Amino acid sequence: MGKPLAVYMHIPFCRQKCGYCDFLSFAGREDLFKPYLEALVQEIRLLAGERPPVATVYIGGGTPTLLSGEDLAFLVQEVKAATRLDPGAEITVEANPGTVTLEQLRSLRAAGVNRLSLGAQAGQEKFLRLLGRSHTAAQTCETVAAARAAGFANINLDLIYGLPGQTAAEWQESLEWAVALEPEHLSCYCLQLAPEVPLAKLIAAGYYQSPAEEEVVAMYYTTLQILAQAGYEQYEIANFARKGYECQHNLCYWQYRDYLGLGLGSHSLVSGERRVNEEDFSSYFGKIAAGKSPVAVREKIDANRGMVEMAMLGLRLNKGLAAEDFFHRWQRDLRSFFSPRLEILVEKGFLRWEGGNCRLTAKGMLASNRVLVELLGAYL
Repeated sequence: MGKPLAVYMHIPFCRQKCGYCDFLSFAGREDLFKPYLEALVQEIRLLAGERPPVATVYIGGGTPTLLSGEDLAFLVQEVKAATRLDPGAEITVEANPGTVTLEQLRSLRAAGVNRLSLGAQAGQEKFLRLLGRSHTAAQTCETVAAARAAGFANINLDLIYGLPGQTAAEWQESLEWAVALEPEHLSCYCLQLAPEVPLAKLIAAGYYQSPAEEEVVAMYYTTLQILAQAGYEQYEIANFARKGYECQHNLCYWQYRDYLGLGLGSHSLVSGERRVNEEDFSSYFGKIAAGKSPVAVREKIDANRGMVEMAMLGLRLNKGLAAEDFFHRWQRDLRSFFSPRLEILVEKGFLRWEGGNCRLTAKGMLASNRVLVELLGAYL
């Protein structure tokens, strides 16, 4: 653990399970809040022997703010005690509007949390109900105001487009509503559903109809236009920020740097090894109680797999993947390793070279999943 890590802590609890969500999270398990917090603290303390350097901390879920501000602040303090946390580290907590109070937010700021990520998702009530969200648009506005009052100067809003029944005009309305709240960062995701989630089943049964591809394309271009006009720079396919407010934690993932996941079902990539923690409470609690690592799966990533994963993540960034960085990491030439597929995608207008970086074009970003499959599919 020589290089600084991005540390992720998973809080797997929700007020209710949203119809589109396939994350590892559980509603109605308040009885597990205390034992889970105690186990997570013990897992953090397992790091104290090595005291690894840490660049960023991200507390996600689930809904972390179902825990008290004091509990979340305690987790941050434990990470500080067990690691060498960079004094200027970005420390993020996810929150759902309507689940966080001004008092909680003040506790988080006092503990050093300096970034808040809010699951706003939509600015219209009908789409919040469709998604199964427990908050209202008004509560998002109230939470942003409370965060500012508590001293947060770095706020992200998550939004989703491509919703059943949604038009490009309605998506523009959501965007303009979000921009009016003046967040420093916006994450705008196109709805993608796992087959087993409730909303996917309702669509398959004909209760809802997804928008046509042309409408979704229009939403994407609306996103680029509205956010550029408002002063947000697209730095990753779905992420936009005011200058200097790019999410440093997520950049660690996209730049294929090491990260450490703590908590139930968390994933890590450390020194070329992928690790996955136990995904059920009894196994997780049992290993922690025995003083053992809760890792359930370990997989060594070979060089070929590593090159593919680095390309898959790096190409999501607007600046793309630097051929120099790729060579420095693997001692392989980016062009030759992915030849001839890379050249074909350049000829088709999906990829281009710029200043030594290979990057997606606007056309490529719109079809990014298909482009990456065409480029990398033979290696996956």
